[in-house]
Amino acid sequence: MNRRRLLQSSLVLPAAAAAPVPSPAAPAKASIYQKLGIRTFINAYGTLTTLGGTLLDPETKRAMDEAAESFVAIHDLQKAAGKRLAELTGAQAAFVTAGASCSICLATCAVTVGGDVAKIRRLPDLTGSKTEIVMQKAHTGSGNPYDQNWRMIGTKVIAAETADEIRAAINGRTAALGMVLSHNSEGHKVELEEMIAIAHKAGLPLILDAAAEIPPVSNLKKFVGMGADLVAFSGGKNLRGPQCSGLLMGRKDLIEAAYANSSPNNHFARIAKVGKEEIVGLLTAVELALKKDEGAERRRQEEMLKRVAALVADIPTVKTEFITNLDYSHSPRLSIQWDEKKLGMTSADVNNKLKDGEPSIVAADMTRFRPSWPGLGIFAGCLQPGQEKIVAERVRAILEPKG
Repeated sequence: MNRRRLLQSSLVLPAAAAAPVPSPAAPAKASIYQKLGIRTFINAYGTLTTLGGTLLDPETKRAMDEAAESFVAIHDLQKAAGKRLAELTGAQAAFVTAGASCSICLATCAVTVGGDVAKIRRLPDLTGSKTEIVMQKAHTGSGNPYDQNWRMIGTKVIAAETADEIRAAINGRTAALGMVLSHNSEGHKVELEEMIAIAHKAGLPLILDAAAEIPPVSNLKKFVGMGADLVAFSGGKNLRGPQCSGLLMGRKDLIEAAYANSSPNNHFARIAKVGKEEIVGLLTAVELALKKDEGAERRRQEEMLKRVAALVADIPTVKTEFITNLDYSHSPRLSIQWDEKKLGMTSADVNNKLKDGEPSIVAADMTRFRPSWPGLGIFAGCLQPGQEKIVAERVRAILEPKG
């Protein structure tokens, strides 16, 4: 083959002397939060709504993406999802709400106006309906920062302390008894089982706010099994469902009455709309939660905190201790304490330094908890693998004497 034939063919190779030119590295793609000018952070605190709740399980995200690709009648979806949720939990009926607060609001609708459309349309005017919810004092006011959920439609919360006081508070205006299970409501004098018994003896339903009472996931079955008539859970905490989702389950007639008040019906509670993505996401999250090995997950979290403790153990004046959980729904928690006078820093100071540093870290100031506890709180529930080392190194850099 002569040179002309060679050049005409497709076999010509580049000249040996021509070195390949490397492509410039593509700039890192900015995240949606960076585009908005918002910093993300390592969450060493927990599933607080103000911190974005939880991180979705990948399977839940996929289910929500799939749900977003088609149209569906919401009433049909709620009916089908509710049937499946009831099968999973042992409740007579259930449906997906726009959060635990929404669930409580709808529960109060169910026990006051019920499914009476004329009364529903008058809300928040409760004329002609029972208007009072009897609750323990520890679950109202400062003992429960969410008690407005119970009063949203105009109901009045009647506070009592002892079992006898609760019985005495029941009258012809009483629509239900209420109960809150939360670290905010510690110190109540009447346990759930007795509250249910008092309610049922008086011919009244018991509404239970169990927003964050998972784990253990067995609580999804436990409370309705005990006889609680309406039970509310948050979807966006340790269920790892959508942040703007909740679950209301319980007695069939009351669930039907609650749903009659709910979106997508054009009534008062339409303001708390729940979409097809949240319905499917919450159902998927419940199915996954019931399959998980909670013991293994808790051991994993405890090991993370042990590594944090080990990495800060030799800093002068520093000591660590695991904080006794008041209930199992708390993730494992580590308190890091130091001599504040010698180091010149309070828990709040260290928290601010962690938050303002790089990467930003949000931890807990245990002195502000109920009950109060000294030191900086590191909670394992939302820490991702490897983040415990970053947290420990940052704490060490702040607390370790300089020079």
